[in-house]
Amino acid sequence: MVDDGSTDASVELVQREFSDEIARRQLKVICIENSGPGEARNIGVRASSGEYISFLDSDDFIFSGYIDLIFKVLDECGPDIIQFNARRVAEDGLTNKKLLRCHRSPEGLYSLFDVRDDIFGVGRWFPGTRVFRADIAEGHPFPSARSFYEDLTTIPYVYLTDFSIYLCDKPLYAYRDNAAGTTRNHKPDHARTMLTHFERFSALPPSLPRDLMRVKVARSIMFLALELNMDEIDLGALRRQIRRLENKAALAAHLDPIDRFFLRFPLLYSAVDWGRKRLRFT
Repeated sequence: MVDDGSTDASVELVQREFSDEIARRQLKVICIENSGPGEARNIGVRASSGEYISFLDSDDFIFSGYIDLIFKVLDECGPDIIQFNARRVAEDGLTNKKLLRCHRSPEGLYSLFDVRDDIFGVGRWFPGTRVFRADIAEGHPFPSARSFYEDLTTIPYVYLTDFSIYLCDKPLYAYRDNAAGTTRNHKPDHARTMLTHFERFSALPPSLPRDLMRVKVARSIMFLALELNMDEIDLGALRRQIRRLENKAALAAHLDPIDRFFLRFPLLYSAVDWGRKRLRFT
């Protein structure tokens, strides 16, 4: 457990409730100055001694059966990565449970080569919905500097290698819908981070996963730039890059309806989104 500069009684609570586990070194408690989720995860990975790494963020929780199912898959298949679905829950953790799919392929063991397009088309990169072999987590650290969307700028690069992966249909992770969280409070730096990621991913060799990522990130940039009135971002140049994409039919087959609409009609999408935001603000 990495305490990323908490200001409440979290550490004291853990030390009291898990004193036996700490004494047996089943649980390590590491306290650092507030450094952001990326560096906190990196420190936790380096301090761990397990063969596999999973993540649990401070405002989320796992569902009953998580541990048993993970060990069952590890014992039977020994994959490099396990991926499962999640549910977005309200702040009380009990209501408004919405299924968040991280893949569409049927449950089972695969090479990433066979399901990569599916996973990139869905485009959900929550660290908590994956279990990684320890050396993979160690070899792909999150940004150590405080940054937004550290999962988006890290995990997709893991998935460009043909690791073995077990896809589990069951939702095992609860992603708490926090009204004060980053995803609900947009800032200009969020769009700038997305744009940097878009440019970095665009520099990779041509592939369907690369272009699926470009479509989804470009739409997010468009959404944020219009919401925040960011004239510094050249939306026309962004739309031109999307219009120049080849294999649109292959891309559309892996995208959800809103991303397919943006892929086919980027200018119309931006006009509709601009109008929707103006009406809402009015």
